[in-house]
Amino acid sequence: MSLTNQENELHQRDNSRTQLFGAKYDNLVNRASSPYDKSGSLDLSQSTLSNLEDQSDKHMSAMGERVNALKSLSLRMGEEIRGSNDTVGKLGDVFDGTSKRLKRTYGDMMKMAKNSRIPLKTWLIIFLVVFLLFFWVWIS
Repeated sequence: MSLTNQENELHQRDNSRTQLFGAKYDNLVNRASSPYDKSGSLDLSQSTLSNLEDQSDKHMSAMGERVNALKSLSLRMGEEIRGSNDTVGKLGDVFDGTSKRLKRTYGDMMKMAKNSRIPLKTWLIIFLVVFLLFFWVWIS
C-alpha cells in the first residue's frame, strides 16, 4: 500500500468517527495527545486542574461505593451458597435414611409373606386391590 492510500483510509476512518460521535469530534488533528503537550491549546490554569481533580475524586468515590456494594453482594452470595450446600447435605442424609428404612420395611414384608401360608401372588393382589381402592376414592 502506498502512503496516499493509508492517508485516504485514515481520513475515511475520521469521517466515520464524525458520523458516529457528531461534529464536536471533527477536529481530531488539532487535539493534544497528552495534557503535558505544550503545543496544543490546553487550558492548564489552576482552576481547570482543580476542577478536573474534583471530578476525578467524585468518580473514584462513586467507583469505591460500587466496589463495596459488589463486595457485600458477593459475601452475601457466599453465605447463601454455604447455607444451600449444608441444606443439600442434610437432605442427602435424610434420603439415605429413608432409603435404608424402605429397604428394611420391604425385607420385613417379604419375611412376613414367607412366614405366612399365603403365597406372594396373593399378597400382591391384596396390595393391588387396596391401592386401586385408594386411587378410586382419590379420583372421586
